[in-house]
Amino acid sequence: MDKKEFEVLEVGNMPVILAGTAAAALAVIGLAGIIPWGAVAISAIAIGAALILVGLALGVEKKHILSETVGGRLEGPKLISAGIGMEVLTGVVSVVLGILALLHIHPNVLLGADAIVLGMTALYLCGVDGRMNRYRGAGTGDEYIKTRLQETVSVVIDAQFMVGLGAIALGILALVHIAPQVLELVAFLSIGVTLALKGSTLAARLTQEYHQSAA
Repeated sequence: MDKKEFEVLEVGNMPVILAGTAAAALAVIGLAGIIPWGAVAISAIAIGAALILVGLALGVEKKHILSETVGGRLEGPKLISAGIGMEVLTGVVSVVLGILALLHIHPNVLLGADAIVLGMTALYLCGVDGRMNRYRGAGTGDEYIKTRLQETVSVVIDAQFMVGLGAIALGILALVHIAPQVLELVAFLSIGVTLALKGSTLAARLTQEYHQSAA
């Protein structure tokens, strides 16, 4: 990875962290009773934007992983490609549903459904992220740093699994009109925090890969 490519990816990764943080912050504002429906809808939009950016960044990272593996081959490429595509598609869906909710078009139903979709996507991506994390150590470099990064990513994947299950449960409860505002805000808060953590680990990996290639 050359310096110019690293700078482009690093700048492109910052909105992922910011969008995830913004989604979590908006959810907290909504839970405080400040424009709750607006906060839920805008949080959904921010999460959708973060997912799109994460999907694009992982597409670039997949190319680097492939270039580092023996013969440029990777087990399960269809799973990884499908996961990246699902991340982007889910992001687009979340943005659209958030905009419709802002227009007061059945916000309870749309945002509850969005929480379920985001939760299911988070569960599916646990397998994709786990597969990619397995192959991040295929190249050369500082084994200690690579091991620590892989362990950190594993913790984030575990958290993502729990958040996915929680978001599905909260979305279902919201659809049956059990405190929909509060439950949707809690779901989006947890998803936003997870995305911010995911963006942070991606930034750390990019830095490690750059220093590894520059050595």
